[in-house]
Amino acid sequence: MTRRLGRILTRGAALIALVALTLLALAPAAAAHVAVDSATPNGDGTSTVTLVWNHSCTPDSATTGVSVSAGPGVEFTGAITDVAGWSATVAPSTIEFSGPGVPTGQQAAVRVTARITADPGATVSFPSIQYCGDQQTAWTDPDPSSDHPVPTLIATAAIATPAAATGEATSQAVDGGADLAQVLTGVLLLTLALGTAGVVLTRRAGG
Repeated sequence: MTRRLGRILTRGAALIALVALTLLALAPAAAAHVAVDSATPNGDGTSTVTLVWNHSCTPDSATTGVSVSAGPGVEFTGAITDVAGWSATVAPSTIEFSGPGVPTGQQAAVRVTARITADPGATVSFPSIQYCGDQQTAWTDPDPSSDHPVPTLIATAAIATPAAATGEATSQAVDGGADLAQVLTGVLLLTLALGTAGVVLTRRAGG
């Protein structure tokens, strides 16, 4: 009975070890995604979004660039990278990072500064393409459980401006312009009235 129990425990331990090794083998693949690591408000209506990765397009390749696109409600205003030798080209809808190859296994990060318009709780996306020399991997799938999910974050009041608030600001600006036009029109009419009155009084005085 004791030997049988020992064999059962031994087999159980072997099974647990096998499962653990399998999970460890899968861990790098899960961490390979280009993904949003954090988002920080800058206090000026923009937020800095950090995207990270530690795996290239293939295990034996090196990442030589990352292209980040602005999803709906996103407008880029700047970019930062701490990757040695890398530089960035910024446009409102796309930021291109490039430089010397970053090998698989090395943690790397790039940061984009953006104005984000979205309601709290909404998903904001940053479709990205990872370049590895003549290879590339597109991280653009909206399905988060896919092999190549698009980098996303959940909008909060701290990092995003609700669409309704943007509409109200535009409406107020338009209303303000109409009020100014009305004031100028009133001043013009008053000036004409005073000028007419002056002419009439001058003629009467001359008569």
